[in-house]
Amino acid sequence: MKLFELALSDLTINKKEIYVNLGYGGQTPEIEFVEMIDQILEQVAGFCVPRAGYLIEEGSITDKNHIEINSVRLKTGSVINKYLAGSSHFAVFVVTAGAEFDRYSEQLRTDGDVVTEYLAYSVGSEIAEATVRFLTERMEEEAHSLGLQSTNSYSPGYCSWHVREQENLFKLFPVKPCGVTLNESNLMHPVKSVSGLIGLGKDIALTPHACEICGMTTCFKRKM
Repeated sequence: MKLFELALSDLTINKKEIYVNLGYGGQTPEIEFVEMIDQILEQVAGFCVPRAGYLIEEGSITDKNHIEINSVRLKTGSVINKYLAGSSHFAVFVVTAGAEFDRYSEQLRTDGDVVTEYLAYSVGSEIAEATVRFLTERMEEEAHSLGLQSTNSYSPGYCSWHVREQENLFKLFPVKPCGVTLNESNLMHPVKSVSGLIGLGKDIALTPHACEICGMTTCFKRKM
């Protein structure tokens, strides 16, 4: 498994995504919130250690709902499988904003600093997503060196890929990849972590992410 231990400066943080996470859509929050977010980013840059890892394995789509990677069967669902068509390999990954960020959030909660905790929650989400973007570039570079094209990334919990499948996905990783563990509900710890996969193949047709493929009608990022 290829592993990366990063600094915040290694990532491209998109503050607009933080604003979206906070529910502002395409709008900019009030100046005091913008300044607080900037202060949080400056503060966490001193201790936050995002981590990421991936591996590439041969695999196949076994039927409309399942794929198989290294003898591990994953029920990804018909929606995602449609977009994985043509995959002969899969890059599976896990990233995390890190235990250090979790401890920071927990301290804010202990201190009763509700507003900063709320803003930090969205900052942590963007750190994790920025780490996914960083890792996706590395995975795509390796795929292209093998003569393979890539799909978008997909994660358990979305597009009918049930979060309980996280347990099967983690069977492909070493124990505690990037320091990430699963609880009894198959949720990851540290909290700000993301796992998933991308399909790789010689005849991949890359389709942009679209809300139409996702059944989460209550998602605040849904484009109406």
